[in-house]
Amino acid sequence: MKILQFTLLFGLLTFAPFSGFAQDDDEEKPAISQEEYDKLLILMIDEKYDKLLYKAIKFTEEEETKNEPRPYVIMAQAFFAISQSGNEEWQEKYPKAYTDAIKYALKFVKKDTNQEVIGEYTEFFNELRRAMMNEAEMHVDDEKYSKAKRQYKNMFKMAVDEEDGPAWLMYGTMLWMDDEKSDAEEAWVKARELLANGGKGLEDVQLDLLKYGVIYTAEALAGAGQLTEARAWIQLVDPTLGSDREVQAVLRSL
Repeated sequence: MKILQFTLLFGLLTFAPFSGFAQDDDEEKPAISQEEYDKLLILMIDEKYDKLLYKAIKFTEEEETKNEPRPYVIMAQAFFAISQSGNEEWQEKYPKAYTDAIKYALKFVKKDTNQEVIGEYTEFFNELRRAMMNEAEMHVDDEKYSKAKRQYKNMFKMAVDEEDGPAWLMYGTMLWMDDEKSDAEEAWVKARELLANGGKGLEDVQLDLLKYGVIYTAEALAGAGQLTEARAWIQLVDPTLGSDREVQAVLRSL
């Protein structure tokens, strides 16, 4: 939890865009003051999630502040912290904390229309993606492809301009496993476009999903007798995973 707490606090510290700068009289007053953000920071540090969520949700509902993106990501951080806390009292009080974290993260992305804020929360989104990836893999193992598909779809919906090649890849594969072949191919086309450089520049969590995705997809296609297509996925990611022993072992087996 210490790593998660540091990540959340780092994000909260960076959402204070006005600290250290004097405001000119002619400048437009911010919709949410630095003082209000500081209060939310203190509530997060003290793990007073009830008060934090109450204050933050008011900002998302009031006409003057409902289009400010940061309250949404603050709520996502709080819900995610609750979901990962292991605190039975909090988890009983907020049984949907994990799904609410995803919901408000997606709302934040929509509100951050010019992508001016999301870069401040890269660490938080990587932590959330990791949790979503683990959740999806459990559904895949249980052959609950529709549930896994929902996780992968939310992953690319969280990305700037939906540019998350590994998530698109696995979204397509889940469609394929659910016998939605036409939709699967459309998703794979998007994945190939985004992975045209082999996956360079991805975050570590995305690279982990890429490795899992190409192995799972290649083996699924090979099992259906589509060896050419299976090899193509492995070869596509050669620039980033060409030296990975597991990936290369799958390629040799095809």
